[in-house]
Amino acid sequence: MVREVEISVLRGFLTPGEETEWQQSHVRSTESGSLLHSLLEGDFEAVLLSPQVLELLGGDGSCSDGEDIEAYLERQVLLYLTDATEDDAANREVVLMGLAVACLHMFVQSNWTGPPVSVHVPDLLPPALLSSSQPQALKEQLHRSLLLDGESVYSLVANPFLLLLARVILISCPSKMDSLQLLPWWTLRYVNLHQQILEERSSQLLSVAHSSMEKVLKCESLFTAQRNLAIQFHLECVYTCLTYYEYQPAKEHIQKAQQLSGLTMNMTGALGKRTHFQQKFLAQLILDVQLKKDWPGHADSDASPAPTPLASLPKDHDLGDDTVLNQIKLAEPGQYELPDLSGEEQAVILGVCTDFQKNNPVHKLTEEELLAFTSCILSQPKFWAVEVSALCLRTKLERGSSRRVERAMMQTQAIVDHFEDRTCPVTERLKVFYCCQAPPRWAIQV
Repeated sequence: MVREVEISVLRGFLTPGEETEWQQSHVRSTESGSLLHSLLEGDFEAVLLSPQVLELLGGDGSCSDGEDIEAYLERQVLLYLTDATEDDAANREVVLMGLAVACLHMFVQSNWTGPPVSVHVPDLLPPALLSSSQPQALKEQLHRSLLLDGESVYSLVANPFLLLLARVILISCPSKMDSLQLLPWWTLRYVNLHQQILEERSSQLLSVAHSSMEKVLKCESLFTAQRNLAIQFHLECVYTCLTYYEYQPAKEHIQKAQQLSGLTMNMTGALGKRTHFQQKFLAQLILDVQLKKDWPGHADSDASPAPTPLASLPKDHDLGDDTVLNQIKLAEPGQYELPDLSGEEQAVILGVCTDFQKNNPVHKLTEEELLAFTSCILSQPKFWAVEVSALCLRTKLERGSSRRVERAMMQTQAIVDHFEDRTCPVTERLKVFYCCQAPPRWAIQV
């Protein structure tokens, strides 16, 4: 049963079949049941403020002299695990997994997706631990705990306590959580987030990433039974490898993800027009995407996230130029019609695009090919993380063009404003987030 819970938490939602089993099973009535329910509903604050978590973090209110927050958290987590009875051990491990996942999601919400979330650390920890800590001193202490290999944390990162708590559970205590086979996958996600807030690459995090990838790859049954999750995992490995300049392993993972998706992608020429005044159709560069028919995984739509309503996505601004068309007008648009893509399949196209960008020089032809990728992805606006990643890439490419720079500016402002918009719930923003590498909030604002 623990394995099924892990898969649902990784996916971020329950399939109809799992929903039925969940209602009929006793899991929902256990200590971890209500916590997991809040987690899957996207109420991460309820997880953090649940009675069992508050009791875990608060303890008996005492702490050792000179004990810092990280050491205190590690002691409390280990105590929570070792105090468990044999029957309750697996249940407590699931509680800690749910807490770590909720912390990572809230940290992502605070710094990548929005809407903003506020965490008041003094409400969670005993006063004795924070007696001499003013807000600024507390912030500095948390930053010091997250400092690795001498690389400091970005000064304006929001809610660093959430990342620290997730780090304690995923890095310091996994040896005590034997029933959780897929916990290393969350450790890999933690590594990806922590690295993005450091000034330079950390060799410690790279070592943890390698170890985590190896452990997850040993779960062969996951990759045969859960095609959608397997695609997501390989894409996450792609971004991790590219972060640390490991281009060959990244290439192998992107090829595996593309193979599992059944997608074929080719840059090709098609007759079309680019301007309002163009008389003849000329050859234009486009991305031709085909989906293999009767591919085994296509029928498994229940295990793929449902698209987000268009009204909840950031606005894709039109070009509005008096000469250049908003998009290429093809002579035969039906010939290169894009198939209806799932979230994982869109993420694969974005992953191939990122891999292509990292392996090619900055050149006008490279930019044209990247714009072909973004045009393809943006023609099917479905998922927040994919949409924002593609819009940010297009904006970066267009800011050097005199006819497109105005749209680039408006698009950047629209994405920044959307961070504060509460009409799009965080559960929608987190769909396929970890396999897209959307930029953090501050990278867009700069």
